[in-house]
Amino acid sequence: MITYKRATENDIDFIVEAIIEAEKSGTNRLSYSTVFDYNFDQVNELIKNALLEDIPGHELSLSGFILAYINNEHAGAVCSWIEAVEEIPSAVIKANVLYYFLGQETILKASPKAKFIETLNISRDAGTLQIESVYVCNKYRGLGVSNKLILEHIKDAIRVGNSFSKVQIHVAETNDAAIKSYLKLGFKTKIRKKCEDPDILKILPSDTRIMMELDIHDLYKNKLIV
Repeated sequence: MITYKRATENDIDFIVEAIIEAEKSGTNRLSYSTVFDYNFDQVNELIKNALLEDIPGHELSLSGFILAYINNEHAGAVCSWIEAVEEIPSAVIKANVLYYFLGQETILKASPKAKFIETLNISRDAGTLQIESVYVCNKYRGLGVSNKLILEHIKDAIRVGNSFSKVQIHVAETNDAAIKSYLKLGFKTKIRKKCEDPDILKILPSDTRIMMELDIHDLYKNKLIV
């Protein structure tokens, strides 16, 4: 049996693990390391500090995570938020948070790489429910945990009174397992961006980024939510 709860500070280490593994997308390339020249401990501390700040509206907000438990163990994690609910894009919020913790010198040093990977940037639509940092522990993969967590986010967002008609998720094209899982739930590919410079693979896990989208009405029609 799967149970769900909102993340708290007690879950911080698992959330950091979830963000890092989701970012790596099954590879050994972690953008926080490759862009900022940070080792694992520095990345861990950076993400932990950002989570504890808990500024809503982007992917590094602790309260944006819902966790799945099986046998009283962490099984998976997913983050969500309504994009630009206060007219500030999540990319701007995240950039400000990172600037605060990284400092000007590190940001300036990383700017050539950051501009390089902007070729894969896909804008998020205001008013949509955004899904990020989808992660399931190896032990519990194959049980549909990720899609169940996404549905839990959708139901929770509706329950608290948010009004939205679409759900969006960004995924590396190389993450075949995730894409197949999202397709089963009803997501469809909306935008696909590829960087033609092979050096992108020194920084990111994939040279192609996809935004997939799910229409809430399809979930009602298929009785996945009521």
